[in-house]
Amino acid sequence: MSYQRPASVAGSGFLLSGFLLRGFLLRSMAIGCLAVGLAWAGGCNSSSAPPAGDQDSSTGQQEPGADDKQGALPKQGAITAEDVLRQMIEAYKGASSYADAGTVRLVAVRADEQMDETAKFSLTMARPNWFRAEAYEAMIVCDGKQLRAAIESLPNQVLGKEAPKQLSISSLYPDPVLAASVGQGFAGALPQVTFLFGDDPLGTLLEGAQETVLGEPGTVEGRDCHRVEITRPEGKAVFWVDKESFVLRRILFPTGDLRSTLSRGGPVQSVSLVADFRNARLNEPIDPKAFQFETPSDAEVVKFFVPPHPAQLLGKRAPAFEFFDLQGNPVTPESLAGKIAVLDFWATWCGPCRESLPNLEKVHQRYKDNKKVTFFAVSVDRSEATSDELQETFRELGVHVPILRDTKGNAGSAFHTTGIPTMFILGENGMVQDYEVGGNPELATLLPQKLDKLLAGEDIFQKPLEAYLKQLEQYQRELDSAADSESGQGKSREAGQAGEENLPIPKAEIAPRTEPKTLKISPLWQCAELKAPGNMLVLRPEAAKPRLLVVDAWKSLAEVGFDGKLIARHPLDIQETEVVSSLRAAAGADGKRYVVAFASAQQRFHLLDEDWNLVFSYPEDALENRHSGIADVELGDLQADGVPEAYVGYWGVVGVQAVSLDGKRLWSNRSVENVVRMAIGAADTQGQSRLFCTNSTGSLATIDAAGQRQGEVTVGRRLLHWIVRADLGEGRPAWCGLASPKLGENVAVGLNLQGEELWDYPLPAGIHPQPIEPVVAGRLTPGGPGQWLLPGADGSIHVIAADGKPLDRFNYGATLAGLATIEIDGQAVLVVSSSNGLEAWRVE
Repeated sequence: MSYQRPASVAGSGFLLSGFLLRGFLLRSMAIGCLAVGLAWAGGCNSSSAPPAGDQDSSTGQQEPGADDKQGALPKQGAITAEDVLRQMIEAYKGASSYADAGTVRLVAVRADEQMDETAKFSLTMARPNWFRAEAYEAMIVCDGKQLRAAIESLPNQVLGKEAPKQLSISSLYPDPVLAASVGQGFAGALPQVTFLFGDDPLGTLLEGAQETVLGEPGTVEGRDCHRVEITRPEGKAVFWVDKESFVLRRILFPTGDLRSTLSRGGPVQSVSLVADFRNARLNEPIDPKAFQFETPSDAEVVKFFVPPHPAQLLGKRAPAFEFFDLQGNPVTPESLAGKIAVLDFWATWCGPCRESLPNLEKVHQRYKDNKKVTFFAVSVDRSEATSDELQETFRELGVHVPILRDTKGNAGSAFHTTGIPTMFILGENGMVQDYEVGGNPELATLLPQKLDKLLAGEDIFQKPLEAYLKQLEQYQRELDSAADSESGQGKSREAGQAGEENLPIPKAEIAPRTEPKTLKISPLWQCAELKAPGNMLVLRPEAAKPRLLVVDAWKSLAEVGFDGKLIARHPLDIQETEVVSSLRAAAGADGKRYVVAFASAQQRFHLLDEDWNLVFSYPEDALENRHSGIADVELGDLQADGVPEAYVGYWGVVGVQAVSLDGKRLWSNRSVENVVRMAIGAADTQGQSRLFCTNSTGSLATIDAAGQRQGEVTVGRRLLHWIVRADLGEGRPAWCGLASPKLGENVAVGLNLQGEELWDYPLPAGIHPQPIEPVVAGRLTPGGPGQWLLPGADGSIHVIAADGKPLDRFNYGATLAGLATIEIDGQAVLVVSSSNGLEAWRVE
C-alpha cells in the first residue's frame, strides 16, 4: 500500500513514479524490448529533433498456433533493411571499443498539461573487461580488476565485485537492485549493452517482426543514416544507423502503452519517446581515466545492494521526525523521551487501517492510565483532509487514540516504509524496539506482550532483527546460487531479464505453526498416496461423488475423494520437458466436462476430456517454434453457445487467443502484453461474457466474445497483475486482484468493474517456493457469504471476508502448494497441499 491516496492518474501533474513507469519502460525502451521480445511502435519522417506527436500502427500478426508464414524482407536497392541491422550488430560485436554520451527525451501533451523530460546516459567500453555506464541514478564501472556500482538513492553503499574476464550482460548486472535501477528510468536501460554483449542481438531484434524495410534516409548529427523500420503487430520502430560506421545514432520508440497510461488522466494529444546516441563511436582510443571509480569515504562496499527496510532501524535511535497534534503542538523523539511510544501510521482512505485501529484501541484502553506508555495514531493523509475528517473517522471506529499528523510528509522515508498500516514501538531510551507492517488480527493479544516486556526493562528488538538478517542471508544465497548457475551454464541473460524476469527475490522464511484465532480447525484426514501434491480443483460430476482433482508431482492428476482416499491417478501424456501446475475445468451444455492442465512459462497447455484422455496440446508446434510462454488459461463460454473454449494468455507480445475444443485458433488479440491472469465476467442480457485480462499497463483489459478489445478497468494507481472473479454468495460477483507496490510484495485488492477499490490487504513479502494459486475463493464459515483464501509465501493462510475484513490469519508451518475448501455433511473443510502432503481440516 502506498502513502498516496488511491486515485487515478487524473490527479495534478503527470504520474510518472518509478514503479508505474517500470512496466512502461520494459515495453518501450530497447533493453526491455530486446530482452523479452516486446515490441516497438512509432515513426518519424524527419531527421531533425523528435516531434511532439507520435505515429502508431497496427498490422497483421504471426504468433503461436498460426498457420500463415512470414514473407521475405523487402529490399531497397542493393541493400536490405536486414543487411543494415546485420552490419550494425557485426560492427558492435567486433568493436574493440565503444563510447557515447546520449540523451533520451520524452515529450507529451495531455489536455492542458505538457511534459518535456530529458535524461542523460553514457556508455564507454574497451574489451576485454573495461566498462563504464551511467544511466538515470545508476553508475557501473569496471577497470579490469574490480567492478564497482553505485545507486544515487542508496548513497552509502557501493557494490563491489571481482572484474569478469570477459564482459557479458549478466556480469554487468550482477545485482537485481542494480539491474532494476538501470532499467527504471522513464526510458529504460541501454540497448548498446545488448548489441555489444548479447548472444544473438539480431535474432532478438527481428523476433516476431512482420516486415523490415528501409525508409527514406535521414541525417543525425550531420551523419547520413539508413532508416530501418521494423513493423510488428504493435507498430513500428525506427532505427537511424550510420551509413559509414554502422553505429546506431537514434531510435524512435513506441508510445502506445505510455499513451494508455497517461490517458487515464484525460485524452493525450501527443507523445513521443526518442533516444539519441550522441557522439557514438567505435574502435577509437579510450582514456583510461574513464574507468576510474572513487568510493566515497562514507560509503560501505557491499556484496549486494540493500534497499531501505524498517528492520534496519531496530536497536537504533528513532529517526528524526516532527509530527503535530490537532492543536498544532509538535511531537518529536525528544518529547517522547522516557516513555514507551507506539506510533501507528494510518490514513482515512486505508481499509486495513480501519480494521486494525479498533484492535489498537483495545490495547490503548488497557494502558491509557500508565504514564510510561503513550499511543499515537499518525495520519499520513494529504493536507486536504481536515482534522475534522480525521476525528470523524475515529468516531465511526470508536477509537480514542491521540491523533498526530505528518504534515511534512516524511514519515515514509524516515521510517523506511511505503505502506500502511505500519506500527513502530519506541523504547524509553528512544530506541526502535519493534515494527509491524500491515494489519494483524492478533494485535490486541501480541502488542500487550511486547509492551509488558518493555515495561519490565527488557529489549525486544533482537528477534525481529535476527529474522531480517536471516532474510538477508537467504537473499545472498539466492544471488550466489544464481551466479553459480549462470557461470556454470556459460550463458548471459539479456538486461531486461536480468533486471526483471530473472530477479532473485528473497524468499520468505517459513513461519512456525500457529493456530487460527477466530476459526477452530482439527485434523480430518491425510492422503499419503500423493508424492508431491500441488494446486487443486473441486469437481462435482453428475454421475459420481464430488472429488478433488490434485496436481501431483508435476506430471499427473490425482482424483481424491472427500474422505481422503485416492480414487485414481492419471499420468499426463506430455513430453519429458513439460510439466503442469495449474488446473481449470468447465462443462458444455451437453454436460461433457473438460479439464485444462498447464504451467506458467511453459510452451503448451493440455486439454483432457471427462475420460482423462488427452484431446490436444496447444499450440501444437510450440516445442519446435517457441514463444515467450503461456501465462494463464481459462475455460469458458463467452459466446453463450453452449460450447466452451479455452482462452490463452501469453507472456510477451502474443496477447490472448481463443481456442476451440478441437484445437483450432478462433481469434487472437495482440493489443495486450504479458497477460499473466484472466477472469471471465458475468453474463450480460444476451448471455455473453467478457474476458478481463491483466497486462503490462496494470489495468484490466476487456475483450468480448469476438476477440475485440472493448476498453479497460483501471483501479486507481494500482497496477494489477492477478485477477479472480467468484460468487461468494453476496448476490453479485466478487473480484479480488493482486498488486505489487514493490518487487516481491503483494497486496490483495477488492474491486468492482467501475474501477473502485473496495478494500486492500497486504500479504507477507517474498515468493512462494512452489507455484500456487495466490487467490482462492471458498467457504469456511456456516451461512453468509464465502471468503477469499490467500496463501502467504511464509506458509501463512489469510482468510478475508467478502467485504474485505480479515477473518483470520495463521501459520501452517510448511511450504504451501495449494488451497481448497469443501463441505462434508454440512461441515466446512479446509484442504491444504503443502510440504507435509495433502491434508484436510475440519473447520468450526
